[in-house]
Amino acid sequence: MTISIGNLPLKDIKADVFLHPVRVDDSITYEPMAEEAVIALIAKHFTYDNVPGKVKEYFDDMDEGYLFGESNFDEFDLEKLEKGKIVIGKDVLLHPKVENIKKFLCLLRDFGGFEIEGIDLPVFFEPSDPVLAEIVEVEKEYEIELDEIDELDAFDGSVVYYCSDRFVVKEDEVLASQQFVIANKIKSLSVEIDGEIKKLNKLKELKGTFGIILKDTDDYPFKRVKIRSL
Repeated sequence: MTISIGNLPLKDIKADVFLHPVRVDDSITYEPMAEEAVIALIAKHFTYDNVPGKVKEYFDDMDEGYLFGESNFDEFDLEKLEKGKIVIGKDVLLHPKVENIKKFLCLLRDFGGFEIEGIDLPVFFEPSDPVLAEIVEVEKEYEIELDEIDELDAFDGSVVYYCSDRFVVKEDEVLASQQFVIANKIKSLSVEIDGEIKKLNKLKELKGTFGIILKDTDDYPFKRVKIRSL
């Protein structure tokens, strides 16, 4: 199974399952900024029986109920996933906790049997005696320190996703679902989003309350905006 995490499901990426806050058809969703929590939950699910003791202790102390509730990602979503390949998208790369996310991905790679694409990951297997290791093969220890998972910010109000792919969205439009139209009380064919005029392009396969516009960004791509009907 190929699992995409942090790639907009409308992009031309070959995957069996998409995990992303923007729902397209039957993709699996979670709250914006929840990538750290979601990947931690996936890591525990697939690696718990195989990880070193200190990692197992970390997982034992992890408040799964809170993470499931806040991320809006649940046990039923986990059960849909199978071991295989994980393709990481730009949302993860731009996440403020990307370094901690990398550690959970390393656990999936090293103890879960997953292939990880789209992100450079460190190596945590270190020789117990580095000097001796230059001469003979020695036992290796797994040196990893997992940080505490941050609480999630609430993305209330009007929110859009900044997409840089011109094959997905045009510069003069906002891709929207019917829920987005209702939530933002849109009653026209064009809207003003943070001062920019956009034509409303409703997609049947798009679900949820996030719009999509063409814009580059160097930080996490979900943005609170002001929307006004014209």
